[in-house]
Amino acid sequence: MARPIGTSTMPRLFVDNCGALLVSAALVCSFAVQVAEAGQLTPTFESVFRAGAEPAALFYRATFESKDGAHTLQVWRDGQIRLRRKTDQAVDTYVARMAADSLEYQMIVVDYRRRITTRINRNNLIRLGHISAWFDLAHGLRHPVGRYELALTRAPVGSPAPLTPCRWYALTEGQDTHHICWSARANLPMMIWSDRTDSVVWRVSEVDYGPIGDDTFVLHDAGFVRNDANADVDRD
Repeated sequence: MARPIGTSTMPRLFVDNCGALLVSAALVCSFAVQVAEAGQLTPTFESVFRAGAEPAALFYRATFESKDGAHTLQVWRDGQIRLRRKTDQAVDTYVARMAADSLEYQMIVVDYRRRITTRINRNNLIRLGHISAWFDLAHGLRHPVGRYELALTRAPVGSPAPLTPCRWYALTEGQDTHHICWSARANLPMMIWSDRTDSVVWRVSEVDYGPIGDDTFVLHDAGFVRNDANADVDRD
């Protein structure tokens, strides 16, 4: 259910020795800051893509590529308590949990084409073989499964400019490498570039930090078939 920069160049070196030293020092300092912000010399997914210190409220719109083509995703995040994801005009997903540090959540999926709503919680999703953490749903970036490598990098050559400033990381899983431009302010990947397709596969086009009204999270399913998947799974 869940499912993106001009190229960077080296700073111009000055011909005088003093200028060259200043530029070199600035580069070393900049890299040291990047390493410190990553949390450690060998960054991990959790140390770089942190879910803490979330904006009080956030709306973002993104386009992403999947096997069946391009899609538009709209996400409303109310801290780490309430979440709504709308894919195209076809599917709405409402997610809520009792506390920001809770692993459990309740989910309602609205299928507008079939006019069906389905209620299910995280435990039963896992029992059905669908493992999605709150972080994955809220940030458009899933945790790696198994072994991976993560490193600071630069914008891929030919990649477009991101909507807002962000820092590039290369995430490699097996034979696949994705370049992720992570915004520390939004706690969000502003752009994701795939080496396999040599193209952008995720790009944020709009971000809003304004308050979100409660009506955004009100389900409108009058006349829909209401399916309680929790009851169905518990009976099995």
